[in-house]
Amino acid sequence: MTRTSTADTEFAETLETPQHEVIVIGAGIGGICAGVKLQEIGIDDFLIVDRVGGLGGTWYSHHYPDAGCDIPTTTYQFSFARKPDWDRLFAKRDQILEYLREVAADHDLPRHMRFGVNVVQEVWDDTHDLWRLHLESGEVLTARFVISAVGAYINPKLSPNIPGLGSFEGVSMHPSDWNHDYDFTGKRVAIIGVGASTMQIAPQLAPQVASLDIYQRTPQVYLPKPDFVLRKWMQQLLALPGGSAAANGVAQVLIDSLLRVAVYTPHPLWRLGARGIDAAGRQLYAGWVRIKVKDKQTRDKLRPGFGIVCIRGGCGGGYLPTLNRGNVDLITSGIAEVTPDGIRTADGTERPIDALVLSTGYEVFSDPESYKPGTVLGRNGFDLGLFYNTEELKAYYSTSVAGIPNRFIMIGPYSWTGTAFHYFVENSMRHIAAVIDETRRRGARSVEVRAEAQEEFHRNMLRSGRNLAYYLETRCEGSNSYFVNSQGKSPYIRPWSLLKTYRRAVRFDRDDYRYR
Repeated sequence: MTRTSTADTEFAETLETPQHEVIVIGAGIGGICAGVKLQEIGIDDFLIVDRVGGLGGTWYSHHYPDAGCDIPTTTYQFSFARKPDWDRLFAKRDQILEYLREVAADHDLPRHMRFGVNVVQEVWDDTHDLWRLHLESGEVLTARFVISAVGAYINPKLSPNIPGLGSFEGVSMHPSDWNHDYDFTGKRVAIIGVGASTMQIAPQLAPQVASLDIYQRTPQVYLPKPDFVLRKWMQQLLALPGGSAAANGVAQVLIDSLLRVAVYTPHPLWRLGARGIDAAGRQLYAGWVRIKVKDKQTRDKLRPGFGIVCIRGGCGGGYLPTLNRGNVDLITSGIAEVTPDGIRTADGTERPIDALVLSTGYEVFSDPESYKPGTVLGRNGFDLGLFYNTEELKAYYSTSVAGIPNRFIMIGPYSWTGTAFHYFVENSMRHIAAVIDETRRRGARSVEVRAEAQEEFHRNMLRSGRNLAYYLETRCEGSNSYFVNSQGKSPYIRPWSLLKTYRRAVRFDRDDYRYR
């Protein structure tokens, strides 16, 4: 007769019993939303982990000069946590971070959070119906369910493929890791990249530095930024019952109307109309740039040669007038090499610099390269990274992938809808919560989307998104838009109206999932 020791029993229980019912990876906007919605379905045994030192996601990590929201803050909030007393129409980083901290505290989330936790691999244990999360520290966490809430911009591109970058002997930094100890006064500075971060950083640096060289590979679209202080009476109006929701609703109706036109216009008419919209848009934008930028050569560099809405664009605020300064130079010659003390361009010009700002972007959720092979291993060794890098990005309702039980993605293929990040993470989480709740109701230990349901949803995305795909994948050639990934596909925008997206998040066939 074989005797089982107490230690053996405890070890077996450790293998079979997860430490937590749910682990959420990411403590930003998505992670906070997940924690709130899990509590709504009666789950309190959850852990939210993040690799950085505090909650807030991008707003915790990004503290570069003048960091802030580039959409109105009346839309940049959770529907369950309206904030009427924003300081400005376009809030700054510190107030946004404070808002997220307040929402987390109001829902008692800090006690569920651990920071400095870097998950390097997730492995499904099919025998015990649980996930094993391997951490960089060597620790292993286990959970029945995993929710990935890592965000839309997953990893900053800290080491872009620029020849000689490692040889630079001056000070170098990325907007995601700003060096506040460095004094830019009187320095020669270069910024590589002209996206959202540069729009905010350049106007702050230009008055301080001796020279500011801005290296542009692809023109962007810089829109007016009607920012202003929200007066007390405005805050009082927003604080009225339904006031903040109504302000947000106006923006949602506008976005929904544009989406409906893009999705439901007959395809031949859409192709014809797209050309007209682009031609008119480029003319209007040229007029706007002519007003803001004095030098004709600089204006010519700012002119996009592709569809006017191919790139996200942004409210540029003071960026365009910054290009009028005598110490600012917009450079469009390709970078041949970064030298120990400067940058040499393809035309042979070498410009000495003291500091380099790499506003070179991020790995985005719609890029297959963002999903590293060997990182997420599901049933029978199914490798999410390998799947996404060899096939199209696809997921049922943007959240569930066949072959990966009990794991959900809050920001997945075709998940973008609405005016702000909060809107579509709430929709994603409404679906995820419904699936987890149904699994528990059935007394099941695992749930996995059926492959045929996933494929049908993906076919629906391709059919419904025919117009969007034509525009993004054809009209946007040469734009370097992150709406189009390296596979030449555009799995970014959900080609449904906002109302349809909202309703269908919970109105789906529960048997599209397999329960065990």
